[in-house]
Amino acid sequence: MMFKKRNKGKNLKKWLIVIFTIAVIVPLIWIVVVKFEGEKPVIDLNLASAVVPADFEITGNVDDGKSGLKRLWIGILQDGKETVLFDEAYPSDGYFGKGTVRRVPIAQQVNAKKLNLSDGPAKLRIAAWDYAWRNWWGGNQAYLEKEIVFDTRAPVLSVLSTQHNVTRGGAGLVIYKLSEKCPHSGVLVGEDFFPGYPGHFNDTSIYLAFFAIPVDYEKQGDIFVRAVDAAGNESKSGFYYHLREKKFKTDTINISENFLNMKLPEFQSVEGVPSEKSPEDQFIFINGELRKRNNHTILSNGQKTENRLFWQDFFGRLPNSARRANFGDQRVYTHNGNVVSNAVHMGIDLASVKHAEIPAANRGKIVFADYVGIYGNLVCIDHGCGLMSIYAHLSRMTVGKDELVERGDIIGYTGTTGLAGGDHLHFGMFIDHVFVNPVEWWDSSWIYNNITSKIESVQAMAQ
Repeated sequence: MMFKKRNKGKNLKKWLIVIFTIAVIVPLIWIVVVKFEGEKPVIDLNLASAVVPADFEITGNVDDGKSGLKRLWIGILQDGKETVLFDEAYPSDGYFGKGTVRRVPIAQQVNAKKLNLSDGPAKLRIAAWDYAWRNWWGGNQAYLEKEIVFDTRAPVLSVLSTQHNVTRGGAGLVIYKLSEKCPHSGVLVGEDFFPGYPGHFNDTSIYLAFFAIPVDYEKQGDIFVRAVDAAGNESKSGFYYHLREKKFKTDTINISENFLNMKLPEFQSVEGVPSEKSPEDQFIFINGELRKRNNHTILSNGQKTENRLFWQDFFGRLPNSARRANFGDQRVYTHNGNVVSNAVHMGIDLASVKHAEIPAANRGKIVFADYVGIYGNLVCIDHGCGLMSIYAHLSRMTVGKDELVERGDIIGYTGTTGLAGGDHLHFGMFIDHVFVNPVEWWDSSWIYNNITSKIESVQAMAQ
C-alpha cells in the first residue's frame, strides 16, 4: 500500500510539472521568442540622387514580416527646423497579437515651396516601429537618415558657337557653356539625342556636341541644346542654324538568280533567316529584318566612344578607288520584274583592285572587328566624342578591338563578304547612333568651316 501511495505521489508531481510547463513555461517561451523578437523593420528607399528638385516624390517600402508594423514617420530637417511629412500608426489584432500591416509602400510627395524649404542641404529621416515587446513595449525601431540637397534652379545654358550650316544627312557641331555640371546635356534633333562632352577647353564648363541630321529628318520644331542637372531641372536653348535640303537619287537593282545562288548560302547559318522559304523571301528577310538588326549592332558602338578627339585634319578614302554607290541612295530591289524590297544606302561604296589594302581614314581606336550579317567582316573605329567610321565587306581584318590606329594604318583588305555583289569597300560614318555623309569628312574646307574653326574660336574666347 505504501508503495502504491508513493507511486501515486510521484505521478501527481509529474502531472503538476507537465501542467505547470504547459500553463506557464510554454507561454513564457512563446513570449520571449515571438513577442520579444529582435528583428527591426526593413526600410527600402528609392532615391536615385541625393540632389533633389523643388518637387519630387519619396518612394520605397517598409516591411516587417514578424511582429507587423506599428508606426511609420517621415520628416525633413533643415537649418535646425524639422518638417514632418508623414506620421501614421497601424492597428494590431489584439493585445497579444501582431500588427495587421506587414508592408507599407512609401509614396510621399515633397514640394519645397509649400513646405518653406530652401535650396541647400537637408536631412531626410525615416523611422519605423513594429509590435514587438522590446524596448519596454515600444517595439523594434528602424531608422534611416539620408543627406539630400535641394536644387530648384535650372542650369544656365549658353550656346557659344555660331553659324551652324547643316545638310540633310550631314553633321554639325555645337559648343555650349553650362552654369553647373549636368549628367545629361547635348543636342536634340527631333527625337534623336546627341550627348555633349566636356574637358576640351580650359574652361571645364564648356561642352562640345557633334550632331547629325538624319536622311529622313522631317522638321517638327527647332533643333536645340538641352541640359538636365542632377536634380532634374531642365534648360533648353535654341541656336541659329541653316538646314540645306539634299536630294538623294533612286537606284533600281535587279536581284538575279545567280546572285541569290551565290550569296544566300552565306546567310543560311544566320539565326532567323527562314531557309525553308523561297530564295526571294529569304532575300526580303535579309535585306529588311536582318539589315535592321545589323545596323543596330553597328550603331550601338557609338556608346563605346571616348571623350577625346583622336582625329586630326580631313579623313582619307580608299586610294585609287572609284565610287560605285553614294550615301543616301534610295535603293529599289526587283526580282523577276517585281519590286520585292527597299533600303537606304548608309555609306559610300568604293572599288579598287581585288583585295586592296584598306587604310584607316583617321586616327582612332578600334571598338569593333567582327562579322555583321549583310556587311560581312566589318571594322569600326572610334574617332572620339561619338564620331565613328566603318569599313565593311572585308575579305580579311588585320586589327582587333581596343587597338589604337593612326591615319593610313592598314586595317584589312577589300572583299565580298556579306551582301556584296563584287569586291569593294563599303565606307560609312556615324555620330553616336545616326549615319552621316562621309563626303563632308573628306573635305578639309568643310571640316575647317564647320568644326575646327569653331573649336579654335571658342578656345581663344575661353582664354
